[in-house]
Amino acid sequence: RCYNCFTLDVVGSVAFGTEVDSQKNPNDPFVKNCRTFFEMSLFKPLLILILSFPFIMIPLLRILPNKKQKELNGFFIQTIKNAIVFRDQQDAAERRRDFLQWILDSRDSADSLATGSFDVISPSAASRQKEAPHAGRAPSEKVQKALTEDEIAGQAFLFLIAGYETTTSTLSFATYLLATNPECQKKLLQEVDEFSAKHMVLDSQNVQELPYLDMVIAETLRMYPPAFRFTREAAKDCMVLGQCIPVGAVIEIAVGHLHHNPEFWPEPEKFIPER
Repeated sequence: RCYNCFTLDVVGSVAFGTEVDSQKNPNDPFVKNCRTFFEMSLFKPLLILILSFPFIMIPLLRILPNKKQKELNGFFIQTIKNAIVFRDQQDAAERRRDFLQWILDSRDSADSLATGSFDVISPSAASRQKEAPHAGRAPSEKVQKALTEDEIAGQAFLFLIAGYETTTSTLSFATYLLATNPECQKKLLQEVDEFSAKHMVLDSQNVQELPYLDMVIAETLRMYPPAFRFTREAAKDCMVLGQCIPVGAVIEIAVGHLHHNPEFWPEPEKFIPER
């Protein structure tokens, strides 16, 4: 529950530009709608069906009416739109440099994000491609595509879906593993104490100076992965262990089996961050 609140506050702040304290204010509209969304989505047979048969279930869900889901979608989209209006009224120097602002910057400048512009075949270029190519003519034209408000809301919503439960789960299991492996906890605490004495503020650069913390998180994810399968599409025909896999085939790998295979992980049930 503690990590649920913490993660929800971080995602709300970073992706939606909404400052919440879900620990002290559980009735905040953003907190209540997030909890309603996950209560509707998680730990239900429907979720298992979606994860197991996405090609069938996802198109089916788009057809079936769901009034509550539409209300939730409307709330989150409106939250993003309100944040956009507020940010646009602020001076550039006053705006928080978070995920939402990073996405908003991409509306105006192709240089601010590598993904801020897309290589798109324009209609005129497409028609010219049908003609015989002329020397010096590019096969396509680079056209900047600005993100719409709905697309920005979609990115923030994906941040919530992908980051909330997975982060909560990982932090919870990491805490359990450190509590049951005190020698690892002591080693990590020493690293963090030394880091804290050296740096007043944590940022994306100096956090690289915490290698043992990275090992602890990686080993936690190996033992308790938040996803139970990987899905990959074959880019070309290939042979794997005598089995022909044609181009376009979708391959699903059981994560738990892969992460606990003693051939790759000696004593797989043991928590060994150093590996």
